[in-house]
Amino acid sequence: PTPAPSASDRRSRTAAMDRDAEWVEFSHDAMAGPGPVRVRQNLDAMDGIANGDDATARWVWPGARATAKWLCDRRAEWIEGKHVVEIGSGTGLLGLVAARLGAASVTLTDLPSELPLLRANARANESPASCPVAVEPLKWGDADAVARVGKKDVVLCSDALYQNDEATQLALAETLLGVCEIRKGKGRIMFAYNFRENLAADRRFFDATDALFGDPTRHDVEEDEDIWLFEYQPLTRC
Repeated sequence: PTPAPSASDRRSRTAAMDRDAEWVEFSHDAMAGPGPVRVRQNLDAMDGIANGDDATARWVWPGARATAKWLCDRRAEWIEGKHVVEIGSGTGLLGLVAARLGAASVTLTDLPSELPLLRANARANESPASCPVAVEPLKWGDADAVARVGKKDVVLCSDALYQNDEATQLALAETLLGVCEIRKGKGRIMFAYNFRENLAADRRFFDATDALFGDPTRHDVEEDEDIWLFEYQPLTRC
């Protein structure tokens, strides 16, 4: 079962986000190519929130940075030569970092309404010729969209869960399974969860992932103990 938070898990997070910055950069020695990954945030997102829109996809959240650094430190094990998909990509920072870490391919996905920013950020970042980057619409739980994306070796998802309704939580869990390669135990999922004392509200997702994947392996993020990295593998084997 998903572990309960301990006192140390509640320490204040250090990976801050900047909602006022037009551009956010990420760099690491493990990344190939010139310069950092650089993505634009949508500074009009606050207006959308005021109008009742869900604008969470338009900023770089702490979990994306933390997961990117974690993967950079484990490039060979997790990314090199793998076909990677990011679920709920938002600005695309995490998936674009994966493209610079030697992935065989990267697919960035989000709701159709979020694709203009995602496509612009993909165009703004030069990925290695050996790693094509695709941008695809994917609403969680949409079987046709999941089928179009296909099965990938590595599934990345960060900062996507925050007090969503139960149907959305279940759809996210099923989508993670739907795009994960299950042959020969090959596929794996890295899910970054930003603990905001909302575990009870997000319980439906974790109950679903326990049923679909079994107990996850939890990895620590030294820089921010409010960010939990859960590694999942499908229970089904072919």
